[in-house]
Amino acid sequence: MRGSFEDAYQLFTNYFTEVRLVDPDLVFDIQTTSYKDRRFIRCFWYFGTPIKAYKLLRPVVVIDKTFLKGRYRGSLLTTITIDPNNYIFLLAFSVIESETIESWTYFLEMLRSNFYSFDTIFIVISDKNPEIINAIPKVFLFTVHTFCAFHILSNIKTTIESTMIAFRMIVEALTSIDFNKHMNPIQNTDLVGLQILGILKET
Repeated sequence: MRGSFEDAYQLFTNYFTEVRLVDPDLVFDIQTTSYKDRRFIRCFWYFGTPIKAYKLLRPVVVIDKTFLKGRYRGSLLTTITIDPNNYIFLLAFSVIESETIESWTYFLEMLRSNFYSFDTIFIVISDKNPEIINAIPKVFLFTVHTFCAFHILSNIKTTIESTMIAFRMIVEALTSIDFNKHMNPIQNTDLVGLQILGILKET
């Protein structure tokens, strides 16, 4: 809230140390450059509650990012899941310098070491970021990686309104019969829309 951005980054460790006084189960990791200049690169943290409750959570994890607008930019990565009462449960966070395969791999490896083992079967939902697509199979062997319907829908560039409506119905379909019912019109009328959705490969 006060002071320069440089001071804020220098106080990262102190901040986590203070939080640990009231949350002893807090876990954090900070990566910097060489020990001499100690320039911030990235960090990861989660509060104590998730490690106690994550085995009760649904095996579906949503990862996303938002841009930081301070002097040094960067991105805030978040991981959420769903608890037994169908409420959103914040799992872990990370601040990274930029979206690269290396930074996403770091984030996923920290998730693996603290929550999900290499051979755990669960679902990861994300946007179609190529860095995420490349990093996930390197970290999790049996993860099912799917794409967020909201991000796909926002990226659809089609003039056929029926494609937009049909896609919403496809996302909400609970049976294969309903899925095919709404998919068939797209297959018959909007091949470009299918390519955007990633359902039809380009020839």
